[in-house]
Amino acid sequence: MHFTLLQLFLLRSIYHVMTADERHERCNFLKICTCRLNQVTLLFSVDCSRLEIREIPKLPNKIEELSFKENKIQVIPNQAFSNMTNLLKLDLSSNEIHVFRHLSFTGLKNLRSLNLQNNRLDASKANLNIHVLKPLENLIHLNIKQNLFGNFQPNLTLMVSLRSLEMDFISNDTGQISESFYSMKRLRELDLSGLTGNCSVRSLTNESFKYIPQIENLSLSDCRIKHINKGTFQHLKSISVLDISNNTCLKFEVLENVTYDLQFSSIKVLKFNKIHKVFDMNTMLRTSQIKYLTNTTIQEIHGDSNRLQQIEIRAMLFMPNTLDYVSARDNQFSYGPYFWDLLRISVKTFNVSHMFTFHTEDEHPEQCSYDIVCKKEPVTETKMKYGMEYRDHATPLPMPHQLTSLNYSSCHLHYSIIAYNLTNNILRNVDLSNNLLTSWIGPIYNVKSLKYLDLSSNFCSNVSNYFFSEDFGSLEELYLQNNILGLVLPYDYKGATLQNLHNLKTINLSQNKIQRLSKDFFKSQLKIERIDLSENTFQSIDFDIGHLKSLKYLNLKNNRISFLSASAIQQLDSIDILNKNFRIDLSQNDFLCTCETINFVQWLVTTTVGLIGKKNYTCQLSDLTLVPIENIDKLYDTLSKDCMSKIPIIVALVASVSSVLIFICSGLIYRYRWKLRYAYYMIKIRSHKKMVPVEKDDDKSYMYGAFVSYADEDSAFAHKQLLTKLEKENGIILCLHKRNFLPGNDIATNITSAIHNSRRTIIIMSRNFLKSYWCMFEYNMARMESIYERSNENVLFLIFIEQIASKELPLHILELVQSQSYIEYPNDEYGDTVFWDKITQVLTS
Repeated sequence: MHFTLLQLFLLRSIYHVMTADERHERCNFLKICTCRLNQVTLLFSVDCSRLEIREIPKLPNKIEELSFKENKIQVIPNQAFSNMTNLLKLDLSSNEIHVFRHLSFTGLKNLRSLNLQNNRLDASKANLNIHVLKPLENLIHLNIKQNLFGNFQPNLTLMVSLRSLEMDFISNDTGQISESFYSMKRLRELDLSGLTGNCSVRSLTNESFKYIPQIENLSLSDCRIKHINKGTFQHLKSISVLDISNNTCLKFEVLENVTYDLQFSSIKVLKFNKIHKVFDMNTMLRTSQIKYLTNTTIQEIHGDSNRLQQIEIRAMLFMPNTLDYVSARDNQFSYGPYFWDLLRISVKTFNVSHMFTFHTEDEHPEQCSYDIVCKKEPVTETKMKYGMEYRDHATPLPMPHQLTSLNYSSCHLHYSIIAYNLTNNILRNVDLSNNLLTSWIGPIYNVKSLKYLDLSSNFCSNVSNYFFSEDFGSLEELYLQNNILGLVLPYDYKGATLQNLHNLKTINLSQNKIQRLSKDFFKSQLKIERIDLSENTFQSIDFDIGHLKSLKYLNLKNNRISFLSASAIQQLDSIDILNKNFRIDLSQNDFLCTCETINFVQWLVTTTVGLIGKKNYTCQLSDLTLVPIENIDKLYDTLSKDCMSKIPIIVALVASVSSVLIFICSGLIYRYRWKLRYAYYMIKIRSHKKMVPVEKDDDKSYMYGAFVSYADEDSAFAHKQLLTKLEKENGIILCLHKRNFLPGNDIATNITSAIHNSRRTIIIMSRNFLKSYWCMFEYNMARMESIYERSNENVLFLIFIEQIASKELPLHILELVQSQSYIEYPNDEYGDTVFWDKITQVLTS
């Protein structure tokens, strides 16, 4: 029956929360209070708290919850709730109540919860007695903490339905629950904690709880207990949750007595947080203090804030296989041989976060009756025989084989993460956030079951391309926010950092000062659903995301993006087509709305991509005015008109400037065409080392005395007369293209090389010469050689073998004829002799 009542109360409370109308309105039957109607039960929850009410007003019988907390009520008169049979919960806490009448609670036969905490109920006046509480025959929960009971315990004999009791526990010596509690067979939860009330007990013995053997949940936290004797909890065979936290005089030594009594009980959760003082010496947990837990089915152990530094070797091996969760937060752990014992325990979640946290002394520290003695403990040498498999030279790191969650956050760890190989494990969640792990080198092996990894807030500025080994293949959530990865990630051009994270679904890289990511950074994350790049310094989306078909959320909030490029827009639209749930947050970016970014503005108007917070976006116009883009349609129309009027002018201006530049460039190229061609062939010749000097002559060496440039129609003059007179009779070595050009080389290269390696260039001028392309090429190359290689030295020597009128000569040849010497071939015998003597003299001078 008692179980059924509790179920009904809990189910009705849950249903009330789920179905209640959330609107709080003034009660029509009591204007100063607010009401909330339950749409299912049609009953009200009435709040009359903090209104300085001094008397209980008359209320109708349509209320299921009623609160008069924090008022100034002093007396609860007879029949105050006589007609309120629907009331389930009554809160009279934090008043000044000091008088109850015998009929104060008459009519509350269905009341389930009564809160009388923080009043002035004086036991000497017997205000709270068996007769006052008699009408509460179905009461399940009662809170009478923070009243003036002293060490008095009220007679609750008639409270046969009570399952949960919160009361003060005060004793100048040994604390004991009174015999009157023996009749309360349904009582399961007893909260004596000083955290929410008054609790001060010097010691506990085997007499303390013998009258409540049925208790399942017992809280003795912050009760200033100095000692717990063996046998204190031996009667509590049904105990499931025991909390002795915040009793700083107990120390770990008390655990031996506590765990001894808990053997073969139903204990599931044991809490002994902070049973050492803030500035005690660092501690060691010993085998004798926890060995009896092997005879339990305990599931959770909480030992936070105990200055715990070491655990005795093999002590943890006494932990039962049922142990799933261990919390050892805010301790002082150092590395030791006990780490290898972790391989043998079945813990699934180990929380050792907030190590080395700074503390101040407690405001009212307990006075303990002993002195702290420092003694040196004997060192036990244990030979480890645990087998390990590790790769290469990675450091082995022991892990409990059943551990699933590890919390090492806020522990002031200041290391670089080098190569580690974890022992066999089924680790799923790891939190290493808020430390100083500044460099992630790795690789990390044997994390094949890992799903969740948090490395945020570590001031990390370096992560290697192989830190995430192939064993990270199961990782789904990765949190790297609030680091300095902007110094290294932009240089990962091939996406090597995340290449092994094929099953990643969520990644957070916010607050990393990242300016850009390479095109292929996310190439391997085909299953990614959420990417957070907010609060960085991105100016554009240059990385590929178009292939991320499962992407649902992209956060680029608070960056420096002024507009999106055409390729970025195309990628976002392609994702939206594949995934209609896709959302992107571009808020708090400095958008530009100008003619240059009008395509981006148009996209904002037409896109079906979900833009988070779009109504709050702002845009800067060309006149530097900042406007909201809530009415983006009108803004686009205005911008389109402004830009259209400028387009013809811009097009004409661009065309004109382009035409002028083309004309100037063309003119320069034409003017210096021979210089450019000469430079090209000279570079080509030199790169192939075609210029080989053969003889010394003055301060320069030349392969030939003269290069002869002639038309093919004049070859008879060149090969018979010129070659005989100059080379055979006078020893001047000539270069003729039919005889001396190197086969296999192109003509232009041969010409340029021959001119450069000859002291002079002889031009056999004729009308055929003027008509020949290659002859004119040879002439111009010789002229360039004269200007740019010989410092304007006259290397050209013109021989006219026929009469040519001045008007037939090109201007640049006529200028040369007028400024430099030339010779005409004579027709008489005397002139012939003078002709060859002159040529020989010029070529040998």
